[in-house]
Amino acid sequence: MTATMTMNDRLVELGVLGDQKDKSIQRKGAVTVDLFFKEYEEDTYVPTDELTAKILHYLTDIQVRDYALGLLCIYDTQQVLDALNFLLDAAPTDTAFINAPAALLATLLYERGDSGSAHIALSNVSGYYPLALLLTRVFKAGWPAGSFAAMSRELHPKVTAGIFDGDYEVPEAGDPADAGIDGA
Repeated sequence: MTATMTMNDRLVELGVLGDQKDKSIQRKGAVTVDLFFKEYEEDTYVPTDELTAKILHYLTDIQVRDYALGLLCIYDTQQVLDALNFLLDAAPTDTAFINAPAALLATLLYERGDSGSAHIALSNVSGYYPLALLLTRVFKAGWPAGSFAAMSRELHPKVTAGIFDGDYEVPEAGDPADAGIDGA
């Protein structure tokens, strides 16, 4: 008899990273998330459950989440929206695994001027989650959408340097360093 693992089973097995300091895990997580956003197309590329669980797992690391925040300004907005919606749908509710995708989605929606949908996305995030607290203050203060995006663009090189020691390029799909994209 073959046991089928649910997404929740996979995530429980992987655990939550939090604010750990292992750069190799952060690097692998950042590369995986970067390539996921780069490769994701709703109709042509959908990651396996195993890869989806790894992405959700890596996003529980604060540095990987902040790295992903900077990617919102880099890749095609609709493609990233679709990718984040995919992750939000895959993440078990009321767990740490939904926080980052929901907060990232709320950020992107806010940056697009859709504050109503941003508030709805943010409602999926635990109230204690630091990015949720920041976004709540940003929303209440009525920051212009472009201001938060500008802050993300400014911080992204610093976050990237912190994870990769200043040495990183997105690998091509199929590259062994691609952390599981394209079935590797």
